[in-house]
Amino acid sequence: MLNTFSILSLIIAIPFLGMLFTLFAKESADGTTRNVFSVAVFAVIANIVMILRIFMLMEVYKPGLQLVETYNWMQNPNIDIVFGVDVLSLMLLLAIHIAFIIGFIGVRDNLVHQKSLMVWSLLFLSMITGFFVAADIFSFYIFFEAMLLPLFMLLGMFGDVKRQEYVNRFLFYNMVGAVIFFVATVLLFNYQHGMLELQQLNNMKLDSRLEYFIWAAIFISLLSRIPVWPFHYWIASVNSSIRNPMIFLISMILPLTGIYGFVRFLPKTLPAILGNYILILQIVGVVTMLFIALIGLINKDRQYKIFAYVTVYYIMYMLGILTRNEVILLNIAFSFFSYLIIVASMEVFSHYIAKEQNRLGVMDDGLLCTYPKISIIYSFMTLAAVGLPLSSLFLNNFLILSDLLAINIKMGIIMLLSLVIVSSALLKELFRLRDSEKCVLTNNGEDISRGIFCFMLFICFVLLMSFIKPLWFVIGA
Repeated sequence: MLNTFSILSLIIAIPFLGMLFTLFAKESADGTTRNVFSVAVFAVIANIVMILRIFMLMEVYKPGLQLVETYNWMQNPNIDIVFGVDVLSLMLLLAIHIAFIIGFIGVRDNLVHQKSLMVWSLLFLSMITGFFVAADIFSFYIFFEAMLLPLFMLLGMFGDVKRQEYVNRFLFYNMVGAVIFFVATVLLFNYQHGMLELQQLNNMKLDSRLEYFIWAAIFISLLSRIPVWPFHYWIASVNSSIRNPMIFLISMILPLTGIYGFVRFLPKTLPAILGNYILILQIVGVVTMLFIALIGLINKDRQYKIFAYVTVYYIMYMLGILTRNEVILLNIAFSFFSYLIIVASMEVFSHYIAKEQNRLGVMDDGLLCTYPKISIIYSFMTLAAVGLPLSSLFLNNFLILSDLLAINIKMGIIMLLSLVIVSSALLKELFRLRDSEKCVLTNNGEDISRGIFCFMLFICFVLLMSFIKPLWFVIGA
């Protein structure tokens, strides 16, 4: 079916158009712009409305990509750009857009170079939206690499990373991964003698030597974005140093592209030699989980604790996807929805707590006693993060772990232990912030506004409803 313009193209275009509007907006001498923030928020909200509309148009329990759009780009060579979505990609897109709204709340008072922050953030959102709707290897690669440009610019301008060599290594790994992915894409294109849709990859039969090289290249390029050994060190060095909540959120979303890449590229029937390497990857993954969880428990930096939580869950989802179980895959989609929103909320309010601590010049032990609204939201998100039945994270993680324990009991136990440790670190931090015996009583504290508090209560409601029924907002689901 050949389309000239459709709804999937529109959700890529809306953030991009918002970026263009903010780019050409007039900037004052101090670097602030009156309408930039409002335009950015409006663009994201407009896309959320469109994504909800897409849910209404598709059969949510039908397998395979739907609402497919095809655009003929070139005749010789024959290159088509294909877009399509399923429940997994749509759930991830909806969660990312909600997380962006929460991230914008965290930087609403950041008036220094606000225009640049909004421009690059919206460009990243447009590129990652294209990535999740890409349905052919060519457009998949284009968006896979294109999102690195806004990320690099944001890290350079707002990352606040203490040592530049960490940023350089972080960028180097991602660029190398993108180049390796390009080589694999070219080989697949030549082998197919034309365009290849992602749905065809699962059933492709390749020459033994060629498949060994292609799958190895794809694995390395995707792993370069996931915080698993040996890539975890440079990712940790960058992410744990970021103090801008919006930049941390964008950097935290990037490994999701590697996880999603495994969903689209991993064949249903693995070559025997590839199965051996997956076993090694599983061992490395669970060891990295346990190692990062233990560091998060003993590290006093709240930012690192959140990073440790993010890392442990990303690796767990990666190991779940490597099982190639369709039921686990659907559970991961629903779990990711809550996971991204929870992490974004925790990061934004953790940043606000740290800012208030610096402003008041006090220790943060018991600091939440002064901020009842922040205390309610931060406590809810922490309890949801550690696995209480407050979001879809609870039930779907339970099902994921149950299947992984059934597949490999030793691997499952280590994963469960890592989750318990990283959850204990978050609970320990929450108890310290709420310690009534060390309560910081001050009249100078600035709690969040009533409007933001009401919005976050609505987000808590959304998370609760996702526990009751993941697709509660879809009529007839």
